[in-house]
Amino acid sequence: MPVVVAELAGSAAYGGGERYLELLFERLDRTQYRPLLICPEPGSFVGRMEARGVETHLVHLAPLFNPFALWRLTRLLVQQRVTILQTHGARSNFYGRIAGRLAGVPVIISTVHNSLKDYEVSAVIRWVYAAALRLTLSLVQRIICVSDATRRDVIDECSAAEAKVQVVHNGIDPSAFPAQPDRQKVRQELGMGQRPVLVTIARLTDAKGHRYLLAALPSLLDRWPELCCLFVGEGELEDALQRMARELGVERACRFVGVRVDIADILAAADLFVLPSLSEGFPFVLLEALAMGCPVVASRVNGIPELIEEGKTGLLVPARDPRALVLAIQKLLSDPAAASRMGAAGGTVVREQFTADRMVANTTAIYDAAMQDAGRPLPVRKQVIA
Repeated sequence: MPVVVAELAGSAAYGGGERYLELLFERLDRTQYRPLLICPEPGSFVGRMEARGVETHLVHLAPLFNPFALWRLTRLLVQQRVTILQTHGARSNFYGRIAGRLAGVPVIISTVHNSLKDYEVSAVIRWVYAAALRLTLSLVQRIICVSDATRRDVIDECSAAEAKVQVVHNGIDPSAFPAQPDRQKVRQELGMGQRPVLVTIARLTDAKGHRYLLAALPSLLDRWPELCCLFVGEGELEDALQRMARELGVERACRFVGVRVDIADILAAADLFVLPSLSEGFPFVLLEALAMGCPVVASRVNGIPELIEEGKTGLLVPARDPRALVLAIQKLLSDPAAASRMGAAGGTVVREQFTADRMVANTTAIYDAAMQDAGRPLPVRKQVIA
């Protein structure tokens, strides 16, 4: 009988943690695991996963301390006879550790996608989450971090967690990104012609640093007057960013196109991918850009240097530094041959080191080790006859 694995999502929006879950659900062997998704709120991710045939349950987890939410989650885990509970994000990690123990779940695994110190919440809430980790650490068998940088931050918050923390880097399916993409499709759609095109793909929030890219555009337009910058994503800062573009006099160079599902086509149109984030875990969007052979300029924060090797697979700049962005972007736009070499090298790194299959294999290896520690039988593996 397959092992029941419950995944408690951090939100129902579509971000890095949800992308991780989507890939995990696609690749878990259904003869070994029966996965189910628990979302803490309604949202686009719920419908997206239901459309893919994933068993999905909604358990509201707001506010932070809610005994009724804890009771509902505990009851669901008991009803579903969950053997492995994997949770994602500080709020879900907290609820999941307690509910999992109350429900008698044998294996509880917390997953950290972003450093707690970089959460877009008040310092008080960050302190509460850090205290919650220390108080509930004994309830969890493993903590998965998506980067070495995130692992170090968890240990800084709670030194006793060191023995339980393991790193599983995010990965993607390189075959989803064509080797010979149609560079003109999106350019023609948006009327960008043959001009230089910068692309950034991220939620329009403070943490993604879009305002620093906007601040870099005046200097870049002095050199490349026809340059176009494509902003893909939506968020609460959209109006403010468009207003900033007008105030800087760069509105003509900016395209705010909202959420797009044709990411490969968007990246195919790019001369350069830019990610000026103030914080990141191990961003899927950089993996996707590299898989498409895009040269990359990104902030030197958190897990990004574990993916981007300076001068080989891209250029790294300090966060919050428009001048550094200008110089790095100028360097790559001025030297297409070097940019192309970096893009090709990045594609090789993704195919060799950061695939979804490797991510899932490393995750299920942690499942196995935790189940063995809990004295539970492992899922029945298919026998391969030579």
